[in-house]
Amino acid sequence: MIKQDYIIRMIQEIISMIVTAIIKKKRLDNKELEKYEYNTHEMLGVSPKELMDISTDEIISQYSTSENGMDKIELIAVSLLLFSEETANDQLLLKSRLKQNGLFLLKYLQQNSNSYSIQREMLMKMIS
Repeated sequence: MIKQDYIIRMIQEIISMIVTAIIKKKRLDNKELEKYEYNTHEMLGVSPKELMDISTDEIISQYSTSENGMDKIELIAVSLLLFSEETANDQLLLKSRLKQNGLFLLKYLQQNSNSYSIQREMLMKMIS
């Protein structure tokens, strides 16, 4: 139980850090980026960059029924949005796909999660 609470708290901390970066349109500094990459890999079993190549259907089927699955999906969603923000404008297709996938996962969470998040709701409105 304590381990599960710790994992949820870590996921929420990372999500808040990413959402803040997206809202303020700032890049994560190296220390924040290293912490994010390490914790994301530990919690999801894949590196953050590998998330860009996984379809939303695969993400949902893999994580929705796992322990803390909805929190993990939310972490993936905001990660994709962060990657979209950091993708150069000359890679418009990739930037658009990452944004669409992130928003799709956030909308999935709004419909299927047992918890409501004002932060999630505001991020969706801002990005849409």
